[in-house]
Amino acid sequence: MTLDGKVALVTGAGKGIGKGCAEVLSWQGARIAAGDIDHVAGLKTAKEIEAGGGKAVFLQADVSKADDVQKMIAQAMEVFGRLDILINNAGYHISKNVEDTSEEEWDYILNTNLRSVFLCSKYAIPHLRKTRGAIVNMSSMVGLVGQRNAGAYAATKGGIIAMTKGMALDFAKDGIRVNCICPGWVETPLVEDWFNQQADPQATKEYIFGRHPLGRIATPEEIGNAAVFLCSEQSSFITGVALPLDGAVTLGY
Repeated sequence: MTLDGKVALVTGAGKGIGKGCAEVLSWQGARIAAGDIDHVAGLKTAKEIEAGGGKAVFLQADVSKADDVQKMIAQAMEVFGRLDILINNAGYHISKNVEDTSEEEWDYILNTNLRSVFLCSKYAIPHLRKTRGAIVNMSSMVGLVGQRNAGAYAATKGGIIAMTKGMALDFAKDGIRVNCICPGWVETPLVEDWFNQQADPQATKEYIFGRHPLGRIATPEEIGNAAVFLCSEQSSFITGVALPLDGAVTLGY
């Protein structure tokens, strides 16, 4: 397998894209430190990986808080003894424009989506330097093309792309590659909840699926496959890339 012997820390691993990444990285041989603020969901991911024959540990953390991040990384090192991969996936979304977004909501989204990438990267890099490891940050198609009623979210996802490129330049000398993935719509609990909040959930789902030239939205495992590639030796000369993974929806977005 492509990641045999590697250790991967995945944030927001309890569900959705984070869970998909954790599972696919495990299938490819990585040992998983599954970080999440949600004890129930994060522990469930770790147990399912273990039940499937992989190796995983759940680490509870609020990744917007430096103390939690440092403790999470220290625990991962204590369990596995090394760190090769960091997947900065934790995030949240609110559907509001800038005018309607409160200052508290703005701070929460920026701390959850963007500050977390800074903190996890800052404290993981000393360990990744030893293994010449890889970082994959989870941005969004929204960071590339924008979206209505997503002022704070779009700001964080655009910020992640810019941070990725800067980090790629800063740490290339250490052999650390830094890339980001920009998913379109993905089959996650968050997206399913959004569909169910619409006046006609089925019609809305059909409309969103229809906007994608491939006729559907992505699975979390498909995002995980891209993460595996960007963390593996198959992408050893790729760094600083913002990879659209959107079924071509942004071509006409």
